[in-house]
Parts: sequence; C-alpha cells; structure tokens
Amino acid sequence: MSGGINVLRPSLAPAPGGPERSLEAVSYPVPCDQCGRVVNVALSALRAPSFQDLAEQLACPDIQARRSKRGGLLMMMCGALKQSLAERCDRAEVEATAPVRGEAGRVVCNIPGVSIAQHTPQEARSLALMWQAHGQTRLAARLRDAAASAERRPLLRTGMAAGLALLLFAMAGSWLLLTRQPTTSPPAPPQTADAPAAASDLASAEAPQRAAMVQAVASATATAPLQDVAATTAADEAPTAKLPGAVAAAEAAPPTPPTQEPEAPRTRLPDVVMIPGGSFAMGGTEAAELPVHRVTIKPFALGKYPVTIGEWRECVADKACADVTSGPDDNPVSNVSYDDAKDYLAWLSRTVGKPFRLPTEAEWEYAARAGANTKYWWGDQMRAGMVNCHGCNEAGAPPQLMKVGHFPANPFGLFDMGGSVDQWVADSWHKTYQGAPSDGSAWIDEQSFIRVIRSGSWKKDASYARSGSRDRYDGRIRYPTHGFRVALSL
Repeated sequence: MSGGINVLRPSLAPAPGGPERSLEAVSYPVPCDQCGRVVNVALSALRAPSFQDLAEQLACPDIQARRSKRGGLLMMMCGALKQSLAERCDRAEVEATAPVRGEAGRVVCNIPGVSIAQHTPQEARSLALMWQAHGQTRLAARLRDAAASAERRPLLRTGMAAGLALLLFAMAGSWLLLTRQPTTSPPAPPQTADAPAAASDLASAEAPQRAAMVQAVASATATAPLQDVAATTAADEAPTAKLPGAVAAAEAAPPTPPTQEPEAPRTRLPDVVMIPGGSFAMGGTEAAELPVHRVTIKPFALGKYPVTIGEWRECVADKACADVTSGPDDNPVSNVSYDDAKDYLAWLSRTVGKPFRLPTEAEWEYAARAGANTKYWWGDQMRAGMVNCHGCNEAGAPPQLMKVGHFPANPFGLFDMGGSVDQWVADSWHKTYQGAPSDGSAWIDEQSFIRVIRSGSWKKDASYARSGSRDRYDGRIRYPTHGFRVALSL
C-alpha cells in the first residue's frame, strides 16, 4: 500500500530519468451545486473533463434536457458541474509541508468538497500540467510554486551546513597564516646601503596578500553566526606558544568534506477518501440501535483503510506511540486502546499539519452504508467474499486477520467497513440513540471511559459486520481485535 494522503493514487511522477509528463487520467468526486448529486468526473490533460460513468451522465438533468433537444450522448460535463468544479478549484488550498528527516517536503492540495491529497514535488508538477490544460491556471501555478518550495527546504539546510563548514575552514586557515610566527630568528643580514630598499620591496610584496587575507577574515566574520565569532575570538586569545604545532597539524591534515546524511525512507501515511455530505436514517433493529433517526453529515475525509501496522510503526519509530502490535505492514493495526489511537492521531496531525481525528459514530455509519439503507451496503444478506468476519466466507475456515483491502470496497471507495478489526469512534457509549445529536457530531460524556466501537472483527460473526451494529469497550484498555481509521474535517 502506498504511503501518502490521497483520494486515489494515479501515476503522477515521471519515469526515472525520463521527462516530466502529464497525467493519463484522474477521477474526482465533484458535488454539483445545481442538482445536489456527487458525480465522478474523469480528468486528463489530453481531453476535456467528462463524466466517469455513463449511468451518472444519464441521470444528469442538464444532459437529459440536451439529449431531448439535440439527441445523441455527450460524455463531457454539464455546465453546472463544470462550474461547481471551477469554483472549488478557485478555493483550493495548496501548501508545502516541512521535510521529514532530511527528505524533500510534500505538497498538500485541498480542493474543498472534492479532494485532499498529498503529493511529491514531481507529482504536484504533473498535476499542475493537467489543471493548466483545463484552464485552472491559478491552481496550476500554486502547485508549481509549492513543489519548488518543498524541494528548496531540505536543500537550503544542507547548503547552509556545507557553506558554514567551508567558511570555518577558510577562517581558520586565514587566521593561522596571519598569526604564524617563526620559532627562531634568522641571522641578521649585513647592513648595506641596499638593505633598506630590499626590506621595503618585501613589505610592498606582502602588503596586497595580507590585505586580501584580512579582508577575507573580515567578510567571514561579518556573515558568520555569533557563536562562530565567539569561537574565533577565543582562538585569537590562545597562547602563541601553541601556534607552530597547530600550524603544522593544520597544514598536514586535509580538509574534511561535509558529511551527507543517509536518505531517510519516506514516511508511510494513511490514504483518505473524500466522503460527500448528505442525510441518512441512522440505526437498526437491535435495542442499542434505536430509535432510528435522521442525521445530516457534512463532507469529510475518512481513511481508505484502517490504520495499518506499517503506518503505526512510523509513529513508534518517532517515539510518539507504544509498540503494542506485530505482524505484516499491510495488516490493520490491532491491540490498540482508544487512548493509543488518540496518541497516533496527535502525532499524525503534527507530522502532516492537518487536524486528524477519529470519525464520529454517525460519520462512520454513514460512510459504511454508502447510500444504502440495507443491513450491509450490498443488501440484507451476508455474501461470501465481502468482509472478513467469523463464518462469513469458506465454511469451517479458521478466523484470521488479513491485510487491508483484501475484500471489495463499498461505493464510497472504503475498504473493511465491516469485519477486519473493531474500529474506535469518537463517541462515548450510550445505551440507545435517545437524545443523540442529529448533525453528525460526536456524542461525548466526559464522565465515562466507555467508548463506541464499530465494524465487528475477524473473530465476530456476521451480525457485528452490519452497518448499523454498535458495541463498546473501555477506552483505556487494549484488546487484540481493536483498531481504528483516521478522519479529517473539511
């Protein structure tokens, strides 16, 4: 699984050693401000934006009107959808992140309600080519500027370190040449009439050389940091008896080249998917799932998968998370408490510069249903090959944890929204939905440590994998089946 925060992972970067190229194709979910639908739009630098799916085009009121008048079928976007995308691109936020352990920074592009994605500088330039082809010149320029900024930051630090080392070496050499004194005096030459003239000629020959060295030291001192100036001053005050040995050592030792830090591996960060806003009927048939009530959800971003072991290990390596799990990097992290999840989210927010959080219970169920009002997003009956839960697939197969993305994604592009690992959400546990908020916000009881978990797990049966199923656990305690996924407000 690729590291990075992305709605999808198109091939953005050029081939190694090859020229920079534009995107082949990218798909974005775009909310239409006229009809209120969220439509998948295909974009490419080679052709105009168009509907990704024929069924979505056929459902477009504007396209239906055009077909009735002119006939035929066009895959290009309708005017309202194109305007909606253009307005969101105008409000896009583009920024370069700080480098991580010497690696070049990333470019974060947030198009409100459409996508939030993190790119390498090369990917950002390729993305800029695509937006430039579609007339989004401002967005393209901001992507290119952010790419250049992301590349400059680590280079600036390395260049400053190398320049300072060379500067100090030049200062030390100049100072030694100026202060070097012979250990013994040569015998005095016989006094002749030509002697004063010879001494005068020698002084005249040395004067430009000394003046140049003095000027070099003065310039270096003017630009060096204060601590370097203090070090030079302290050296000036050292006893002159040590100078001959120091001069010999300096002349014998070759200059030490600046060391280059080994390239650090790229940080693995969770992929996220844009979830469009909307309303749905939250709840089910069990007592804890009643009463069924209408909830309105604002657009937000949700982890494409539960957080993986490989992603968790990045936080452990940074000494911000406990080393509580083991297994392949592509398995979902498990055996984490609610408090552990909060530690990871705090670290991720510092690393990326965005306020990551747990999804609320309402957001989780809305995303799991993906527009369906059935028990599962595909219907009311469990089907083999859809989720990782106990007894849900091959008869008699032992329950086991599998890597993320092993089973199909739901219509929102989310994997493992049912089965796999129990997933912490932000809400405190309440026995029923009586009095629950209707705006999708978290329902918090500050006096309780009991938190809601969703999804079921590979050890639980199909009833726990229903979209409306809910359970609870003490948020301070770790349990082998408990994991989580990240969320982000837009």
